[in-house]
Amino acid sequence: METACGYLEDKVMWLSTDERKMINRITKLMASHPSDIRVIARPEENGGCLYVRMPADYLKISPPRRCNMSDEEKAARAERLKLSRKQL
Repeated sequence: METACGYLEDKVMWLSTDERKMINRITKLMASHPSDIRVIARPEENGGCLYVRMPADYLKISPPRRCNMSDEEKAARAERLKLSRKQL
């Protein structure tokens, strides 16, 4: 899997990805900002790869979120997860 981006113009990014997580993220952005993102090729017609032109400002790299929980919080979350799994 690969995600690549390039800058051929000032403040414009060309992004190509075949990673499902990135395709889903960009698809959501396209729905909420249709005028900012132009689809060049969709995964269905491009061998599973999405190719778009979008503002370079949309690129953000950040570390994963870390969550420090007490043992009580962990137990409460585990119990909620068990209950939600039973409901399925």
